[in-house]
Amino acid sequence: MMRCPVRKRFKTARRSILMLMAVLLVGALCFCGCALLQPERTAVDTALRNRIVGIAKDYKGVPYQWGGATPEGFDCSGYVRYVYGQAGIDVSRTCGRQYDAGRRVARSDLKKGDLVFFTRWKFLNFILPPHHVGIYIGGGRFIHAPSSGGSVRIDSLHNCYWQSHYKGARDPL
Repeated sequence: MMRCPVRKRFKTARRSILMLMAVLLVGALCFCGCALLQPERTAVDTALRNRIVGIAKDYKGVPYQWGGATPEGFDCSGYVRYVYGQAGIDVSRTCGRQYDAGRRVARSDLKKGDLVFFTRWKFLNFILPPHHVGIYIGGGRFIHAPSSGGSVRIDSLHNCYWQSHYKGARDPL
């Protein structure tokens, strides 16, 4: 009895599709940061988080300066690095490295002192690295050094611009 070559091709194609679906599922879980795959968030002293927010607020009004990392003038990542440095915590200098270094935090689980990240082009949010960073201060607000012409200020995450450009949050502690 002769085997049907169509049936063999169908079995091979079905097996390939199932393998592809399995790979895509595992990739999606890893890429999206499924809670099952992430380590549990450690409890950090509330006093330290409040201290970071207090330090951050001390520099409210300092002018934006491209590449700035001192109270003379800050850019966004220089500001974050400086504030954390004043609290005795070393974080990377660039926004992208700060994003890569911290532990992923769900928006619903934000705590004071977490870093919040934004992209320039909201429609490419999922593939581009972050373009801006700020420090979450509680109550749906964050403090940051905005672009040219601005100064360190507090904004709401619920503002339509920041909401639509939100990329994610990290806990560097």
